[in-house]
Amino acid sequence: MAYIKYIPLLLLSLPAKAQLFGQANAQVKYYEQQIAAYHALQSEIKQGYNVCKNGLNGIASINTAELNAHTAYCTALKIPSPAVKNSSQVKDILNYQAYINRAFSQTFEGLNTDEANYETAVKNQVFDGCNKDLVDLQNLLAANKLQLSDDERLKRLNAIHASMLEKYQFSQSFTNSLKILALRRQQESNDANTLTNLYANH
Repeated sequence: MAYIKYIPLLLLSLPAKAQLFGQANAQVKYYEQQIAAYHALQSEIKQGYNVCKNGLNGIASINTAELNAHTAYCTALKIPSPAVKNSSQVKDILNYQAYINRAFSQTFEGLNTDEANYETAVKNQVFDGCNKDLVDLQNLLAANKLQLSDDERLKRLNAIHASMLEKYQFSQSFTNSLKILALRRQQESNDANTLTNLYANH
């Protein structure tokens, strides 16, 4: 019965052991909670990664589509449409140029040296302006020269047409004045010759 004396010691140690077991259980529960929280966090991180990955892929797709659309638009701006190419103003401009060339190709007899020099200077100035208009027209109608919308091309075509029309009207008026002056000078010369012949015969 010697072991009986150890019973009080055993009973005294039971609360301490129970406390240790309780702490161990609490620690286990704590670790289980931590593991559960870690799994939840891992799941959230994975979800977030997938969202970011899919989002970036979506953004890349949108950017590619936008770039393709922008490229197609810019390419289209470099090519004039039939509405521009087939405009009646294009034909008008070429007809005006042809008339101006014919108008200044005439010979104006009877002009003195100063008048002839003035006529040449005016002709050269008009031709320089016409050449500029024709170069602008050529660039406007050519592909890959200018990057403009149809509205912008039509506005420029209107400006070229107005510029060439002004030169056409000026050339018409100026050369008609020269013809009248030349005819007057020719008539004066004829009258002078007639008078000279009359006086010579008397």
